[in-house]
Amino acid sequence: MKSNRRSFLQCVFFTPVAAFGSSPLIPGALQTSQEQEIFESPLIIKYDSHCFIIQGHDALVYGSTFHYPRCPKSLWRDRLEKLQRAGFNTIESYVFWNFHEREEGKCDLSEFEEFTKLVKEMGFWMIARPGPYVCAGWHRGGIPDWVAAKRFPLRSNHPENIKWSQHWYELVLPVIQRHQITMGGPIILVQVENEYDFSPPMAPAAKLEYIRALYRFCYTSGITVPIITCWTKEARANSDPAMARIMDTCNFYPRWEVVKQVVPQLIRLRLAEATAPLGVTELQGGWFSKIGEKLSVDQDGVNGAQLNLVTKTVLEQGVTYFNYYMGSGGTNFDWAGKTMTTTYDFAAPLREPGGLWEKYYAARGICTSLKLFGNVLLRSSMVELAPTSSNPSVSVTERASGKAGVVFVREEAGAPQRFRMSFQDPFSPTLRTITAPREGELELAPHEMKMLPVALQVTGTRIRYTTAEVLAHGPIGNWEFLVIYDEPGRLAEISLASATEPKVEGDYAYNYWDEGFESVVLGIRIEKTENILFINNHLLVVVAPRERALRSWTAEFTAKFIPGVEKPEPMSVPFLTDAYQFVASGITKKGLWAEMDFQPGEHQLLALLPPTPLKCFVDGLPVAVDYERPRRKTRVNVSTPALPVEPMALQNIQFRTEKFDPQSGEWLAGPLRALEDLGEAPFGYVKYRAEFEHRGERAMFLTAFTDDVKKVFINGKLAAEASNIRREVEFPLAAYARAGANLIEIAYERFGSYNIGKELGDLSGIESVRLGADAQTATAIEKWQVQRLPAMMRGREIDPQISQMTQKDWQPEELGSVAASKEIVPAFTWCRAEFTLPTIGGGWTVPWKLIFEAERDALIYLNGKFIGRYATVGPQKEFYVPEPYLAGGVKPINVLTILLAYAAEPHVIRTLRVWPYEEFSARRTRIEFEW
Repeated sequence: MKSNRRSFLQCVFFTPVAAFGSSPLIPGALQTSQEQEIFESPLIIKYDSHCFIIQGHDALVYGSTFHYPRCPKSLWRDRLEKLQRAGFNTIESYVFWNFHEREEGKCDLSEFEEFTKLVKEMGFWMIARPGPYVCAGWHRGGIPDWVAAKRFPLRSNHPENIKWSQHWYELVLPVIQRHQITMGGPIILVQVENEYDFSPPMAPAAKLEYIRALYRFCYTSGITVPIITCWTKEARANSDPAMARIMDTCNFYPRWEVVKQVVPQLIRLRLAEATAPLGVTELQGGWFSKIGEKLSVDQDGVNGAQLNLVTKTVLEQGVTYFNYYMGSGGTNFDWAGKTMTTTYDFAAPLREPGGLWEKYYAARGICTSLKLFGNVLLRSSMVELAPTSSNPSVSVTERASGKAGVVFVREEAGAPQRFRMSFQDPFSPTLRTITAPREGELELAPHEMKMLPVALQVTGTRIRYTTAEVLAHGPIGNWEFLVIYDEPGRLAEISLASATEPKVEGDYAYNYWDEGFESVVLGIRIEKTENILFINNHLLVVVAPRERALRSWTAEFTAKFIPGVEKPEPMSVPFLTDAYQFVASGITKKGLWAEMDFQPGEHQLLALLPPTPLKCFVDGLPVAVDYERPRRKTRVNVSTPALPVEPMALQNIQFRTEKFDPQSGEWLAGPLRALEDLGEAPFGYVKYRAEFEHRGERAMFLTAFTDDVKKVFINGKLAAEASNIRREVEFPLAAYARAGANLIEIAYERFGSYNIGKELGDLSGIESVRLGADAQTATAIEKWQVQRLPAMMRGREIDPQISQMTQKDWQPEELGSVAASKEIVPAFTWCRAEFTLPTIGGGWTVPWKLIFEAERDALIYLNGKFIGRYATVGPQKEFYVPEPYLAGGVKPINVLTILLAYAAEPHVIRTLRVWPYEEFSARRTRIEFEW
């Protein structure tokens, strides 16, 4: 195939665009010779209409987006370990051009490469998305300011845009190339562009030219894994040889309108990309939060139930590649797109401070199911005889592959439902119809969806069908176990294969023996704790409540140290509990151990162990064990004490006021220019000052490059009419200016550019300020002084040397001791507060946050590093305190530095507290069993 590379290059890269521009979008229009050229390394990775085939094996790709710049480097491993424990097999990330090449010609991709190596080390596959445009709620969608300053249409076929896109690809693609799976690395897919259907309007031929150019750069740079994109209809033009090599995918953020938004688009994608697997590059893992709106976690339609619904719906439709955006939340450390909050928590399964919540466990339940029977879905198709439901508000569908299948059950009216269902048995030679349940009715909660295996071979038996979902199965010594789960109070029905009528021990609602199909049907009531049935003296069926099941874990051990076990082979031990997370496990000469994190409170652990353990230790101390031999149940109580820390209120501070003083800090002099023309600078408040003569002119005309917030002061007085986000402002001077010399001061709020839309290339700053009777004849103020960052800043951090040098200027104060002024003034007040976190031992993990409220907007720094932008309009008042930013050493002193906008004193601060994330705090516990 590689011998055809030259001819393919000539075909793709030297054929005029017009030759393809009017070609019809014919699904599956590739000829056999073209199909043979689609994959560079088909023995390592390729795909067909069903799925990816990776190293010779069909692969279901289920991933989590994790943005490495949104998390301090030393926390990457912690976050990836948690995603690994959830069960994901893939990590996806953008590669942010403006993060790596902040100044033209100075590119540093070391962080991306370090992250990629860690992903490989931890056993994930990886998807790299180098843009150049990435959106992502990120400043200018990842395109550097110095590129925008060149003033050409971004995301277009303009020669300059293609030139600079090539410049970026020539930097980033060699790093991606050497870490492809075809080179022994983790990267299995590379995405070009991003949601190009939503780019600024262009002629179809122009858009096609740009996408073909990006593909050309990949191809000539040695990218040998499949190229993908998302929401880019040009990539669906498979009569074009280059587009035939780009797999298009969908992105979905439907909240509760899952079926309405998802199903029709997947049908269209299936028709357009007939030779590729159905893929969703961004499946809703949450949503961002914006200044003045709701925090992600407070929004509707982004919880665990919605994640469950949208994921199982795309799987029902045949998707074999999906990726949660976001799978792991993060922080906008100075790189937020316009109007974005500092927190990029996203209400993701893994929260901003690394915390686990109900959505994480929902994602884990899905990943667990896919590990158990995802292989059934890979080459499945909808059954011809459609399943039925007794309730029109409950949808029942089925996919089958060979002699196994999966039934999908979805509630569609947003209300509790009861129903019975019928579906096909793919294992039956006659494809018999199964109706369930035998007695009573099944239940679904609003928006609930289930994914239920049919005719699935598990350890020790075959599940004919089940109305409860499956968590785990495996060997345990000389026995086998199966764990199923549902909501307490419900009836669940499970049918298991058995050559003869089985002996069933335990509590159940009903038991039917179906001799003709050699199966037993059991009705079981779900309780608040586990119920265990013992079948034919070898199979333990554990029926668990859903919430506990999704926080239960299975670990693999070698059984050689256990007396009475005939097969010294690997065995699985389920630990049924409500653990925060399962961390590690292993064996000793006498037994086994497991480490789990528990949150404060009383916990009951149930482990299935073959013989009675002689001893049990919790954190090294012997404890009593309740062992029930017939069902191998070992119960241990774990008591986790209350969180051993208290919140801290910070009242005593120091403050100093920074005005528009040209003698303080670095000022640039000259005419007004776009801020992007002045070089790289952090986000924040830009100061402008100029003197002007007022000779009776009626008005002032102010023009900004874009619609950023600005505050305008004339002779120290706020000009309210000009202090807004409008690009062009006209206001009368009579109320502000005096005859003769005057001073204008402007605070320009530079907090990110748009990350999408026609404003993507907008420059920032004040473009002109003019005086006159009308806009046409007004005269410009020519001489300006501009300070791009406050005097104490050096780059993106507070300079500790300057802070020390100005020590004499800091005044002590107690917050709340006097009433705050309400006046908006041309000044900024720096506040400093010190705190020391308590030393917490005993295996505790406690993340911290700052709670801050004030009557002015503010920027917050911890030990010199930016951690938050506060806005009085909300919604964010809690700011994650990253552990690596905390001071080290004995009794370390941490310094909070806060920049208050438009204030000359600190009493505008209402709340300043350092607080633990109680909901994400947990204590590690080691449990050991000996024989």
